[in-house]
Amino acid sequence: MHTTMTSLLAADSPAVMTPTTPHLRIEAVTKCFGTFTALDNISLAINEGEFVCFLGPSGCGKTTLLRTIAGLTQQTSGTLIQRDKDISRLPTQARDFGIVFQSYALFPNLTVFNNIAYGLRNRRDDRARIDKRVAELLALVNLTGSEDKYPAALSGGQQQRVALARALATEPGLLLLDEPLSALDARVRGHLRSQIKALQARLGVTTIMVTHDQEEALTMADRIVVMNHGVIEQVGTPAQIYHQPASAFVASFIGSMNFLEVTAQGNNRALLGTTPCACLPHTLKLGQAAQLAIRPEAVALSREAGALKGEVVGIEFLGPFQRVTLRLTEADQTIIADVPSRDSSDLDLFVGQMLSIHLPAEAARLYPAGSSQQ
Repeated sequence: MHTTMTSLLAADSPAVMTPTTPHLRIEAVTKCFGTFTALDNISLAINEGEFVCFLGPSGCGKTTLLRTIAGLTQQTSGTLIQRDKDISRLPTQARDFGIVFQSYALFPNLTVFNNIAYGLRNRRDDRARIDKRVAELLALVNLTGSEDKYPAALSGGQQQRVALARALATEPGLLLLDEPLSALDARVRGHLRSQIKALQARLGVTTIMVTHDQEEALTMADRIVVMNHGVIEQVGTPAQIYHQPASAFVASFIGSMNFLEVTAQGNNRALLGTTPCACLPHTLKLGQAAQLAIRPEAVALSREAGALKGEVVGIEFLGPFQRVTLRLTEADQTIIADVPSRDSSDLDLFVGQMLSIHLPAEAARLYPAGSSQQ
């Protein structure tokens, strides 16, 4: 996953351009189940034609938010506006969306054709239009010729494509995807991921996908909404979320991250043991206990003398890079550095080796101590 992230999220990669007209406005939405608050005053605008991922750990509120948009769960308070229409209290069947569930939810007693045609028949479209539309959708999801098969005769990936075609059949303004790939094996998941993204871009349908898989979110989304404990931690492009995490939680949840115990010093300095380290500007108080966060790929190792040193205690070969674990001589802490395999011969890496460690200021962020444990 590391190589996928870093190759896709180069620091100087351009931000994804999306339209600025909101398709959906979520305004101060709260959902309580008894004394438990699943959604706490959520506000968010989703643009026309945008692909947005709700990302977060189990129990963070992302599925509850998706179900609230669909009308499957009624919010305790707050407003939902879709294309300037208040849908806050509309029943599910009166809302303009198609949905794909993790479990596919196909009708096992209906053929592929009839599964896809289901919504069109409920809308009382004529037979010629239904035939044409189903044929178009089967071609769109590369399942032409499967019209007469039943779901049990299809693979998991094929069933999910049928579910996607069914969701798109009535040409909804909004497509909702509830962890649509989590039940598939890794190879099929990766293939279908690219297919869904290409299809969404081709159709231009506004799409919201719930996932707990950070790689899915990073590779598919125009914007990611990171959630935790019923609140939004950060909204941004994949590159912004990865390179500029707004909180220690986001930094720890997305990708691999080192957290070092330090003491804040000035507005762009920290003290690691007795060694001063430069970092991005921060607002922590002088002497405040803090965590210095830095990605493993940003940590530079050298055999030359340096202020910060560490002993190599572990080396993992991971193809394009080697993951090196070092114990700092300054403190009883470890740090991980990802060294490109092409550069590892220069270091002549071995366990027990002493190396200098450089932490680039532009890649080091300071957060309050303990804030990554949420």
